[in-house]
Amino acid sequence: MSEQAEAFDPARLPLPRLRDRRRALRRWLRPRWAYVLSHSPEPISDWVGNDRGTPIDRVAIEGFLDHHRGRVRGRALEVKDRKYTARFGAGSVTRSDVLDINRENPEANILDDLRSLATIPDGAYDCFILTQVLQYVDDLDAAIRSIRRVLAPGGSAIVTVPTLGKLDGQEDKVAGHYWRMTPDSARHLFSKHFENDGLEIHGWGNARLASAFLSGLCVEDLSPRTFATYDPVFTCGVLIRATRQPS
Repeated sequence: MSEQAEAFDPARLPLPRLRDRRRALRRWLRPRWAYVLSHSPEPISDWVGNDRGTPIDRVAIEGFLDHHRGRVRGRALEVKDRKYTARFGAGSVTRSDVLDINRENPEANILDDLRSLATIPDGAYDCFILTQVLQYVDDLDAAIRSIRRVLAPGGSAIVTVPTLGKLDGQEDKVAGHYWRMTPDSARHLFSKHFENDGLEIHGWGNARLASAFLSGLCVEDLSPRTFATYDPVFTCGVLIRATRQPS
């Protein structure tokens, strides 16, 4: 597959504006300025801003997926649900499967462990979407090996991981919350299993975004200018495109 003409830039992302009256009311009843003046040690939102508007990390995650929507094609696998497969692969995906280790997830049609993916044959998928998943996996080397194995030659995994943020996952009955990644650690881990020519790795974030994200503020609480800079010293998350090169 040919690369897109314009390289991905984590400081040039389209900003979604959620038109939701209930969430707008929450922002009006508890505005950002009142929270800042309160000096509260608690976040303004326990749900990373999702109850106020658009979570900050979704700007980078969805911007990266949109940039690589051409890779969301053919036989696609996504963890937990098929939301992004449907959104970015409409008209290009011929088969959509959902993976989870949680047997109580009604959307999952493949119940398996990412560390082995024992029920999935080699080269089964052209695309594998894993957004904010690897922090819950204790054996990253085994997981990345499995990700590569189930990709067909030319297939891509689109992966996002946090560098900072709330330690969550309890609501999905995950066993633990183990890791935070930097662009350097992501490259170190993925280059063990993917050729360097098949790897694209970006950080996103800056000091103001880091503070806002940890505080539970949302996209709608912030100025668009806040998103217009990437400062690698204050990386908030990592975006990874890993393509299995043809033999």
